[in-house]
Amino acid sequence: MSTVRTRMAPTPSGTLHLGTAHTALFNYLFAKHHGGQFILRIDDTDPERSTKEFEANIMHNLRWLGLDWDEGPDIGGPYGPYRQSERNDIYRKYIDTLIADDKVYLCYCTPEELDAERKEMQKNKIPPKYSGKCRHLTEAQRRSLEAEGRKPVIRLKVEEKVVTFHDPSRGDISMDSRLFGDFAIARSDYTPLLMLASTIDDIEMKITHTIRGEDYINFVPRQILLFEALGVEPPVFAHKPFLYAPDGSKLSKRHGATSVDEFKDLGYLPETLVNFLALMGWAPGDDRELFKKDELIKLFDFDRVQTTMPRVNYDKMQWMNGVYVRELSEDGFIDAVKPFIADHLDLQKPEVLRAFKKIIPLIRERIQLFSEIWELVDFFFAETLTYDAELLVPKKKQAEECQAAFSLVLRTLEQLQEWNQESIEQALRANVEELAWKVGELFMMIRIAVTGKKATPPLFETMEVLGREATCKRLQAARDFLT
Repeated sequence: MSTVRTRMAPTPSGTLHLGTAHTALFNYLFAKHHGGQFILRIDDTDPERSTKEFEANIMHNLRWLGLDWDEGPDIGGPYGPYRQSERNDIYRKYIDTLIADDKVYLCYCTPEELDAERKEMQKNKIPPKYSGKCRHLTEAQRRSLEAEGRKPVIRLKVEEKVVTFHDPSRGDISMDSRLFGDFAIARSDYTPLLMLASTIDDIEMKITHTIRGEDYINFVPRQILLFEALGVEPPVFAHKPFLYAPDGSKLSKRHGATSVDEFKDLGYLPETLVNFLALMGWAPGDDRELFKKDELIKLFDFDRVQTTMPRVNYDKMQWMNGVYVRELSEDGFIDAVKPFIADHLDLQKPEVLRAFKKIIPLIRERIQLFSEIWELVDFFFAETLTYDAELLVPKKKQAEECQAAFSLVLRTLEQLQEWNQESIEQALRANVEELAWKVGELFMMIRIAVTGKKATPPLFETMEVLGREATCKRLQAARDFLT
């Protein structure tokens, strides 16, 4: 088999969508599994929709995911340029060849005529397609239509036959070309429509496998006819399944994040998205769920790509992210968390960084998304806390009882010879017995006093990190609040 070459050809009309990233990942993994090349091409033939900003976003996020390309618009390669908007001279040569070989013809039908034709077919319950009435125009008829100011499009002369191709995960797929007829491939100014441009690019860039979403299946027979008209063997066409929402509907913002930017803003790691997306429509052959990229490259092939509807399980994705968060080194954790606390803490300051490093072991097991980080650690850096009497005073207890309990706890902690979680816990459990309270009552009251929250990292480890002075200061403040 020749060297495998796959390509990702996004249209830069929006930020990188999860589905586009999914397609890119399958192309990347397949190419790397077979020791081939992964090419990035920008399909920017529509100037009204394409922007440089979106192109930059797509490229930045693909790199963030670790899907580096071997050839592309920024790094070049032997088959460039890699933006369709820069390849018109190449397209014109192919169009001229098709004209010279009598494979195409000029169609002068107006949009209104085409629409009327389509509606008539629909009325008669005939699959709508172009009637082909311009296919046999004489030269005189063409001149007459051009004199009316009509601008022709270029249509491929489609042979009536059944077109069959083999999809690696779906088997043989066939379609009768009479269902779609002669289709347009270029505009009146001889610039190609996307299907022709992509076909020519795949030829020029020696693409061996075209891997796309299942919505492209119906386009493949047309492309095969284009390859045949150009006298070139078509690539292997493979189709991955769509990504669906948890309820089986089309994935949209009402279900959760849909773009890579949104997942980044929530605090997902690239390793998580790569691992999770790989399992959307592909089966590794066992029950494992966690894979590094190198492992995915080793295992991935299209014989394990499934045709069932993969549903994006956001809860599972969060769980998976938590696993990868816990695997980060201390430096990796700090680098990942910086954007999410930059508005609150300056980790460039040595004293702040030292304090934050002490907190990391307390929160690493609890965090799934880095966007949650500040809510978990803010109380460590607060000058004062705001208390809620309903939370601070346990049920069936009076404020006076709590004040007395705080006084006992303060005396105990101030007299501790060693300040660590073991000695703190041992001393406070003795206070529970002395007060004849329930463990949960006293410990929750202390937690609220020390952190201002019901849910925090482990209490005694938190008190150790806070230090004796800060802990006692907060206990005093809570006691005074109840006065």
